[in-house]
Amino acid sequence: MMKYRILSKKRSENGQVIALAVNYISPSMVKILLNKKLKVNSIVQVDNDIAYYQKRYLGKVLESRDVSDMVINTDYSIKYTGGYSVDSRRIFLDKNFPKLIAVNNKLVDTVESIAKHHEVTEKWLVDFGHSYAYSHRLATSIEKDFIKFLGVKWDQYDREVGKYLHENYNRKLENTPLDLDLLPYIESRDSKALKEIKESMNTAILDIVQYER
Repeated sequence: MMKYRILSKKRSENGQVIALAVNYISPSMVKILLNKKLKVNSIVQVDNDIAYYQKRYLGKVLESRDVSDMVINTDYSIKYTGGYSVDSRRIFLDKNFPKLIAVNNKLVDTVESIAKHHEVTEKWLVDFGHSYAYSHRLATSIEKDFIKFLGVKWDQYDREVGKYLHENYNRKLENTPLDLDLLPYIESRDSKALKEIKESMNTAILDIVQYER
């Protein structure tokens, strides 16, 4: 059975509670229809379409997704380094961002840590109905779990990545995918980034209104 950490819960229109849980080792997500109260961050086990908590039946798995369902693309310029398509089919990592970084003599694959763990989780949470800021915070916790799993200290990794994030943001965009989800920039009210994204998409028809929330 695979283990998942519950990141979020919400109540459906008919009053049922649905939980979204993520496995950080092999990035995957399940939505579970809970039949009992359970706190966020609880660890649950999933076997096929049934979820368990402490070896007791917890509920039915309504949906499952895996990072393999998405295509990881590193051919574009991405203003916030990582991103995702509106339809959830593509995950982006900026083409100029180092794909391997050295952290205290250990190499970390940023396609794994940023694209497959952070960005994928963030998009799952956004699609679950959460804001970008909240989704970003929880996705960072999954990225942190993965980095610790690798035996790398988070503070050292975060400091090293931060250098490149700043450099990447200040680099002028060369090309931006037309299907990039703009929610992070819209919610951050980053008019500078949105203007540059529109220009790099080389289109006059983009009105930056993907979301009316």
